[in-house]
Amino acid sequence: KTGARSNGHLQILPEDEYARFEPHLELVRLNKGETLFNPGEVPTFVYYPVDAIVSMMNDMADGYSVETYMLGRASMVGLSNQGNPSFYRAQVRSTGWAYRLALQTLMAVKPLCPTYVKNNMDTQRRVMVKFHHALACAKHHSVEQQLIRWILTTMDLSGSHMIATTHQELSELLGFRREGITLALGKLTSTGCILINRGEILAIDRDCLEERCCDCYWYSLEKERPSRVPLRQHG
Repeated sequence: KTGARSNGHLQILPEDEYARFEPHLELVRLNKGETLFNPGEVPTFVYYPVDAIVSMMNDMADGYSVETYMLGRASMVGLSNQGNPSFYRAQVRSTGWAYRLALQTLMAVKPLCPTYVKNNMDTQRRVMVKFHHALACAKHHSVEQQLIRWILTTMDLSGSHMIATTHQELSELLGFRREGITLALGKLTSTGCILINRGEILAIDRDCLEERCCDCYWYSLEKERPSRVPLRQHG
């Protein structure tokens, strides 16, 4: 199970701490659309994605759901819910592999693993930084810019240039009308940034996407926009 080191949370652990986790890690396949746990539930497992992506979904009373955050190979699913009821629905957005660990085991092992505990705290801080910039982006920037930020973030988490999604799914995840998503995707296609096939987006020119994205993407990475990537004005 050395493949578990592909997850950022487990990759940085010293050997003595990793040895406490390794015998209990179970490699599982996460399938798109699968719900790992619901709001109000105390998760019995935490997950360390390898190439799967899991969405934190906010389900509202009117039946509308919005993605508030994406969890991938640099993250742990269940970080904020350890022993507490979840405030979100964890839904698999991109099929892939993850390592699963029983919460009971994690709670027993964690006090013996100071590096792991520190990494959890650092990750929670990074999550808050990304939440902060995502909220500002949602209030200030165009559909196209928010879509680009979402595409770049998805590529970072999955390590792939191919994103399996539909216009309708993007509309529901990002909280925009489908017509707005279709228009924004059309612009990105016409500029040569992406190609659209049935049920998937292929990012063929990352530099093009980076030129057109807002600074919120770079801020969420806690980086300044590289000088080679000027902000292209949108018409």
